[in-house]
Amino acid sequence: MNHSAPQPKSEELSNWAALSALGALDDADQPVETLSAEELDAEIAGFEDAVSAIAYSVPAMPISPKLKERLFQRIDSTALKAPELYALMSTPINELIEWSKLMDWQAVPDSDEFSYAIYETNELHREFAIFVKSDQAGLFPRHHHAAGEEILVLAGDVVVDDQVYQKGDRIVSATDTIHQPATRNGCLLFCVASMDNQFVS
Repeated sequence: MNHSAPQPKSEELSNWAALSALGALDDADQPVETLSAEELDAEIAGFEDAVSAIAYSVPAMPISPKLKERLFQRIDSTALKAPELYALMSTPINELIEWSKLMDWQAVPDSDEFSYAIYETNELHREFAIFVKSDQAGLFPRHHHAAGEEILVLAGDVVVDDQVYQKGDRIVSATDTIHQPATRNGCLLFCVASMDNQFVS
């Protein structure tokens, strides 16, 4: 370093220099006339050296071995999603229910109880927004999530991993997971899911 540690000639000089080194003064702040420019400049230079050394005085913290994994999980859960589809999840439930009445419904493969209707697709992100419903108790086919999935319960109930969800509840499933939802009394759902999900036996 070019300057020695500050040796203030007065408390006033030391205070002004410390504030200046920390960037706590603005243009309207001026030192009192009793302080010379030479004294102040020399004092500030010493404090600036001290301030710049603070960052190097803290012991280095080891990086968590799971940091990279958590980073990629966050990227997967945000940057790789179709934002306009997930924005639909904020639509009022009553409005989504009205939309569902206008859909063309198809039977879910390998299911006698569930049917689905595609509302919108995003080919770039390989995701779609769909309605799923059942008018009676039933078990949805077991499936693997190629990407994260989000479900909003519009009516009825859904059971996932022994947890019962009802109107207004959201269910979020992570990438590369498998589940098999069920309903006890029938349900109507709005989902954003991967187009590459696979049914599994």
